Amino acid sequence: MYVSKGVTCFCGWSNKPVWTCQNATCNGVCIVISSDQHKLYQIYIIVLQINTHSVPASLISGIWFALLGENQEKVKPNRMSASEDFDEISGDRPDKIKNSNTIEALTEIENTSGDSMKGTFDENDLRDLQVLLDQPQKHVTPFETYISYQISTKTRRIEFEKQNYVVRRRYSDFEWLKNQLSVCYPTLIIPPLPEKHSLFEQIDRYDRDFITSRMLLLHRFLNRLADHPVLSCDKKYQAFLIDTPVEFSTFKKSFTGFGLFGKVSESLQNMASSYISKSRTVEFEKMSEYVDKLSEKIHTMEKIGQRIQKERIAYLQDLQMMQPILNHWRAYEPNLSEGLQAIGEASNTCAESRRKLVDSQKPNLSVPLHEYGLYIESAKDALRNRDNAQMDYEVHMEQLCRVKAEQTQLETAPLSDHPVMFGMNMWKSPEQVQQQRMQQLEAGASTLAQQVEVSRDKMECANENLRADFERWNQIKSRDLKNILQRMADLHINMYEQSLAAWSAALPTVKNESQPQT
Repeated sequence: MYVSKGVTCFCGWSNKPVWTCQNATCNGVCIVISSDQHKLYQIYIIVLQINTHSVPASLISGIWFALLGENQEKVKPNRMSASEDFDEISGDRPDKIKNSNTIEALTEIENTSGDSMKGTFDENDLRDLQVLLDQPQKHVTPFETYISYQISTKTRRIEFEKQNYVVRRRYSDFEWLKNQLSVCYPTLIIPPLPEKHSLFEQIDRYDRDFITSRMLLLHRFLNRLADHPVLSCDKKYQAFLIDTPVEFSTFKKSFTGFGLFGKVSESLQNMASSYISKSRTVEFEKMSEYVDKLSEKIHTMEKIGQRIQKERIAYLQDLQMMQPILNHWRAYEPNLSEGLQAIGEASNTCAESRRKLVDSQKPNLSVPLHEYGLYIESAKDALRNRDNAQMDYEVHMEQLCRVKAEQTQLETAPLSDHPVMFGMNMWKSPEQVQQQRMQQLEAGASTLAQQVEVSRDKMECANENLRADFERWNQIKSRDLKNILQRMADLHINMYEQSLAAWSAALPTVKNESQPQT
């Protein structure tokens, strides 16, 4: 094996030279770390000392991924304990190289995450189901990299065996839960998930700000479900909160598909929307118009906020340049030194307060407004699903009316008016043909009558579910939007109060220097 001159090679797991490492935790696979200044903590080469009887073939393939440059994650050469080797997400044993890579990569976020990524339950919260999402961790395997989040549950409900649970879930688990709830409760307004990262965010999807923002939105998603009187009692949601990784993986496999009703084609949905637009009731028509107008207003607020933010940033940049310019001016105007210094300090205070306002724009206004735009889309989906239920009822009702109309026509029309029948019925008398057709229509009418009753019940349930959930959602929406705008108003007030105090403090000094010397 060739090793570059000046490079010290040692085992990344036991901190021993690779040639003398006999530690059992290595499993015969030693990761050689380069201590070169230009390649610090970079995987330099991998020594294969594999006992094929004790190391699975899948691990060998993972090693070759690293050799070929597929795994470029940095590995820190510190010894890990057995508890650190265990992967809470996959539930795998600690004797696998995948878990070692995972735990080493987790330290990259853990070392940079402060107290803001760790939350606590509110002691004054009296809800019987409380959910807390915090402590994101980065997991790296030879085949994928992802972020997991810790979910802590505190409950007093009798359907839970314990009062406290702690599990870890990744974003794909949240997507599974959202999809399952959307299929099981099509006419309820399901809270939205944060969107998938864009192409630009793909580069920084492990950035601290991006992870923090997504973590807060996922926390809000879980608590909205916890506050919902129907969704919080769903078995899938409860399994999401309390099941171990192995149990939850098995539970998810039992729901492999969405069934026949979950696979509605796009053409059928388009037909439903065009059909229902002609016969939708006044109540739900007003509801649809309301969410459409609300969506437009939220979108307009987003655009105005972005434009104001752009202008505010430009003004902040100009304000930050004022103090250096005034300090330079002081060198040429000794008599105005104190006044210029006071103005510079006041402008610097104003710039700092405005910078805080600029930084608070995204988490306090832009992201919440965009999320509520997604929430409104969920309300539109619930309306469309209710329209589909009404369309199903009306289609069956029309078919039943046609069958009954044909029955009436056969009963009232004379036999001479019946068309001549060919094929299997050509040797039957008109009376026999009429009787056979009447029997077919009677059987079809009976089946359609049952379908009409079933579809009517579904439509009435959909109407009641959407009516009650929309009223509840409307109240929550008004409260949330009020809090968003009030929070931004408070931030503006604080900024203006700080600016006023800064200029008020500088005003006496400026006035004294402006008075003529006697």
